[in-house]
Amino acid sequence: MKHGLIILIVAVLLGVGMYFGSQQMLRPCACTDATQMPVENDSLLPELQWLRLSLHLTDAQFEKVRALHLAYQPRCAELCKRVQSSDQVLMESSSRSRTVSGDVLKLMRERADLTLECQQAMMQHVYDTAACMAPEQADSYLKVVLPHVLGPAHSPAAASHASH
Repeated sequence: MKHGLIILIVAVLLGVGMYFGSQQMLRPCACTDATQMPVENDSLLPELQWLRLSLHLTDAQFEKVRALHLAYQPRCAELCKRVQSSDQVLMESSSRSRTVSGDVLKLMRERADLTLECQQAMMQHVYDTAACMAPEQADSYLKVVLPHVLGPAHSPAAASHASH
């Protein structure tokens, strides 16, 4: 029961962090009041606090994780923009067609390749982050984060449904 509660809390905190992070990325101007949330290089850092607290990271570990997070952010933002653009082009092309035309199929393959690129980049970032931790911390981190990187089919809930 305790393990499930920890996973639930970490998942909620991760979701909140991702929400605020995506809101910041989608906002055209830096309208967030710096006194409300700590900002460094246009990154809202509270999303890392759950990691620090739940895994009991040392200051040195947290600094490494923070540096990795800030270094990965431009790559993540670039990939997100490419995904949004790909989605828009695919939607426009699909809206003009009533069949899976060659053009739509090509755009779907491009979107799938882009999804794979995003997932690979995120997975490498997650592994790099885990490498900053003690083995037990890394195991806990990966157990919580990998299902989010790999998608809903890999979540604990999906595994419990598959066994029924």
